[in-house]
Amino acid sequence: MVGKILKESLVRLFKNKKAISKKELLFALKLLQYLPVPYTQREKYDLARWKIEEIKKAIEREEPLVFQYPNRILAEIHPNCKEKIIKNFLLGVAEKYRKNWKETEKEGSFTPATVLISPLARCNLSCQGCYAKNYPKETDLPEEIFEKIIREGEEMGVFFYTILGGEPLMIFERIYKIFKKYNTAYAQLFTNGTLLTEEIAKKLQELGNIFVNFSIEGFEKETDERRGKGTFRKVISGMELLQKYGVPHGFSAVYSRKNAERVISDEFIDLMIEKGCLWGWYFLYMPVCGDRDISLMPTPEQRVALWKRHLEIRSKKPIVVIDFWGDAPLVGGCIAGKYYIHIDNEGFVEPCIFTHFSKDNIKEKSLKEIMASDVFKEYRKRQPFSKNLLLPCPLIDHPQQFREIQKIYDLKTTHSGAETLIRELAPQLDEYSRKVHQIFDKIWEENYKKKN
Repeated sequence: MVGKILKESLVRLFKNKKAISKKELLFALKLLQYLPVPYTQREKYDLARWKIEEIKKAIEREEPLVFQYPNRILAEIHPNCKEKIIKNFLLGVAEKYRKNWKETEKEGSFTPATVLISPLARCNLSCQGCYAKNYPKETDLPEEIFEKIIREGEEMGVFFYTILGGEPLMIFERIYKIFKKYNTAYAQLFTNGTLLTEEIAKKLQELGNIFVNFSIEGFEKETDERRGKGTFRKVISGMELLQKYGVPHGFSAVYSRKNAERVISDEFIDLMIEKGCLWGWYFLYMPVCGDRDISLMPTPEQRVALWKRHLEIRSKKPIVVIDFWGDAPLVGGCIAGKYYIHIDNEGFVEPCIFTHFSKDNIKEKSLKEIMASDVFKEYRKRQPFSKNLLLPCPLIDHPQQFREIQKIYDLKTTHSGAETLIRELAPQLDEYSRKVHQIFDKIWEENYKKKN
């Protein structure tokens, strides 16, 4: 009863508003205190600023992230999309997780917070160093298997899905059909943006339960250099189109040795805000596609720069930026095989989008069975892979850990060339790991451990 009243109150408060006052924000925060919190790991590192009292103070100070940011959402997002953000996303975690997650654990399995699905590997671009470029292109994930994943996820309490590729807009009608049917689910879709049309924008507005991430490498020079001439202009046009229809969207940047400074600059962030981006993802370049060098990987010093800078952006700009590595302390380190998994276009289930090895196929087993597998249990047993949660990754920060897991369970590659990561690249990654530990272990001691 409380959940229903809360949902209706929040929808009424936000759906048709274009702005919100301090008083109304504080009232909304009060409502959220009655939200049934799902059973989840309570992290203890540097989370004080997110506690209720700290958020209240931040609202009073009109900090960008807690005051200007909600007002951006209200002003820029279509009412239908706002309603789905509240019902499906913000409250979905409480309704679905709380209802089903504990029950799933009792059965020896585990409910991921999000399931990543690549329903195809085909793409209209050929980007340098693309993590997905070597997946077999001939096969798309059958529609009935795609729907099976969503259906079984709903039963387990999954409330959030991530759709990738390949280029998912190549099969948008299939995606539209599924998320129209499962209209209480919520999804994010990663796209290169070049195939976005006005018709697709209208349908995204109609659905309301999909937000879009545009892949971009920085400005025109960096983006076109990696993705092809003219790509940057098409991405910006796509953002402007979703702005027009009030569809929530953000950016996704591969942080590499080449674009490290530009992609975290004030100029870039301000452009993304201007084009309607409400959030931004930063992913480190990962040498997982069969290339035999790590020259595009950011240096340890560049990783430090990203960690520092993304915190600064969050404190000063009305946009949420996420450093997939540097924000690991917020979720207890690596989340592979635990809070998220990836299912490729042939149905193979991988612990992580960058771990192109698998033991099981969703065509042969249920999602619940796979989450209860010995492989994923091994991941969860070892996590976090280090006390230093700023170095969460078993592929590049603790490469020996993944090599051990792969050997124990005889994990098979999901595409040709993936084995390079644990063979030819092993010495280079061991050295890279040693160097990042030299720098980040000190940062961890000074900024996280001592505060605990």
